[in-house]
Parts: sequence; structure tokens; C-alpha cells
Amino acid sequence: MDLQSNISFKQTHVDADLFTENERYKHYHTPSQRVKYYANYYEYKEVPDVAQFLKDYHEQKKFHEKHNQHHALFIFPENVQLDCQLVETAKALGFSLEKMELYLLKTIHGSKETDIEVVQVVADDDVLTDFLEVCREGDLEYGEAFADLKETTHRRDLENEQILQFVGYKHGFPAGKVEAVESEQFVELDDFYVLDAMRKQGVGTALQQAIWQYAEKVGKQVILIADGNDSPREMYQKQGYVLVSERYELLRVPSADEGKE
Repeated sequence: MDLQSNISFKQTHVDADLFTENERYKHYHTPSQRVKYYANYYEYKEVPDVAQFLKDYHEQKKFHEKHNQHHALFIFPENVQLDCQLVETAKALGFSLEKMELYLLKTIHGSKETDIEVVQVVADDDVLTDFLEVCREGDLEYGEAFADLKETTHRRDLENEQILQFVGYKHGFPAGKVEAVESEQFVELDDFYVLDAMRKQGVGTALQQAIWQYAEKVGKQVILIADGNDSPREMYQKQGYVLVSERYELLRVPSADEGKE
């Protein structure tokens, strides 16, 4: 891991409302995005012991139930290993241990010849319609309510100049999409999806190249957050990315209650 980069998760985009904060954690609660896990969670400033975690879990659970929310999420300080007893206690309660990795693009390779046309969404027109259709295809994996919420936020983001939205077309057919967030220093590749039938046809590469070219034009570095449990590290390395930070999260999804009395 390249720890000399001085890049951390604190510099990445957060689409959530800070509800309250104390010396141990930040509590994010976003009423307009109740079904989105990463808009409603605790972000720890220090790792709690088992007893304190259990207390925090029951506190968050009670708060979420009050607001008709059925998940629990705790994000831990980056580059810190979690105690085995804490992890096993959480797993016994239905949590899964997630590892998130932060990557920095150190080397931008030359663009490849492609028949994929990448178009930026800049108005409420046919391109936006195509973008929303592709997004919904991917978002439905998480349910109708989540897909509906994402459509609302995508339309909202059209008015935000920091949010970049692109559609990739294969022979005129919308085949994939990518989103990114531009900050003062970075262009963060935020969400990426290619339709199942269009994979391994160069769509993903073309979409990423659009982000790389944009970042190069504005003189900013490209970063992305990936799920460390199944990150295609070799692919990222071949593309010129290096791992710069990582963090653990404990997530309990609503389906953890299925089959319980």
C-alpha cells in the first residue's frame, strides 16, 4: 500500500447529512435517503470495545426503527485492524465484515481504439433518459425503493456541476454508465455499471477512459473506492491504480432478520 500519498477516505465524497457528532463518532442520518445505507450510519473516530459497540448498535437500531429503517452500518477508522472478538460478536448479530479500499490512479495509459461512444449527460434530454435506464437496471438489484431513490438523486445531481454523468453507447445502444465527483484536488470515480449483455466488449474501458481524460484536462488526480472483499486488484494495477488506504465496516442488512421470530 502506498501510504506516502497522503490521500485518505476523508477526501472522498459523502452524500449524507451529519445528524450529530461526539468525541467517538459521527452519526449520519439523511431523511431524504432513508433506504440508502451509506446515507445513514455511524462513522467511528476510534475503535470501540465490544461492550461499547453493543451499546452503539442497540442505540442505532432503536433510532433506525423509529425512522422505519432496517439496516445497521458502522464505519471504522482507516488502516486499523479490528479486534477478532468485536468482529465475531458482530457476526453473531447478523453483521458482515466489509473491507473498502481506496485507489489512486498513478499512471494514465494512452487511449485505446474503440467503437464505444461516450456522451456526458448535461441536460434533461434523451441522453439523461438513457442514463437513467441503465442506472435502474443496476440499481434494481437492491430493490424498487432503492432504484426509485437513485433516480431522484440522479436528477438532482444533474444540477450539480461537481457531479459528472456519462453514458456509453455500443452501436447507438446505451450499454453502460459511469458517475464521478469532482473536488478541488480529485475526480472520484463514484459509480460504474455495464449491462450484463454488453460486458467484455470494451464498454467499461471506454467509460473509465472518459473519466481519465476529463481529469487530465482539468489537471486533477483520479481516485476510486472499491469493495476490498472482491476488488479486481490485478485489473486496477494494470490500469495504473495503486492502493493508498483501506478501512473496515460492519454492515447488517434487512435480510439478516429473515427467518427470525
